Amino acid sequence: MSHLTNSENPVIQDTSIPPEIDPYLQLTEELSPLRNALINHPVYEQLNDVLAVRIFMESHIFAVWDFMSLIKTLQRRLTCIDVPWLPPKDILSARMVNEIVLLEETDEPIPGEYISHFDLYLAAMAEIGANTNPIRSFILSLEQGCSVEQAIAPLLIPESTKEFVLYTLQTTTLSNHEIAAAFLLGREDIIPAMFRRIITYFESSNALSCNSLRLYLERHTFLDEDQHIPMGKKLLKNLCGRDPLMWKQAINSAHSALNARYSLWSGVSQLIQATSIK
Repeated sequence: MSHLTNSENPVIQDTSIPPEIDPYLQLTEELSPLRNALINHPVYEQLNDVLAVRIFMESHIFAVWDFMSLIKTLQRRLTCIDVPWLPPKDILSARMVNEIVLLEETDEPIPGEYISHFDLYLAAMAEIGANTNPIRSFILSLEQGCSVEQAIAPLLIPESTKEFVLYTLQTTTLSNHEIAAAFLLGREDIIPAMFRRIITYFESSNALSCNSLRLYLERHTFLDEDQHIPMGKKLLKNLCGRDPLMWKQAINSAHSALNARYSLWSGVSQLIQATSIK
């Protein structure tokens, strides 16, 4: 009978993250400088008249739209929306994704009245006199079978807005944990602080006289803090586990998402400044 030596029987090393280390905490600490820069972006200080608010909303509506592409990609992958139905393999992730979609796509901001956050934002744009033609034309082109690239190319919106949408759609091709990181850290986690800045500037400048916009901002802030961020955090932890490579990929994805949002705001800021000079 032959016996394996130590060299012939290599020890399998445990490369998982030690239990005493919180990878999510490390992730948020690494992203903190970029997150703070985004929260303090100069665009918020420019929202001091109705024209500036309109310009802001005409670009932001595209972020409201493409946000759904991230969560819908996760829903398609982590739940079953096909026939014949098959039970989800990751029931915890499926539950959290379905709950987020329920509130984003069919929210009940007023008892007995159901609306998507996208349609609520469109209503706010109409109330404040913002131009909804670009986003409506975009949606119509998609309904007619155009690709996102084809639909967005001719629109008269900032190039940074177009680039943001295309970046988001590219993100949907990544792995589940990378999409979840972009969704949570690049979108949901930043929204409450970001929207509070918007509400503060709107109110201080008396620009916020739009009930639908206030409802959208306050509802989104409440849902994100109370439900979506905690669920998104659990989702990301569930998807990454203790795998250091997955957490590294999650950090990179979230970092890119925050940079993309900063570029989006910078493009809007430049347009507001250029319009005010005229």
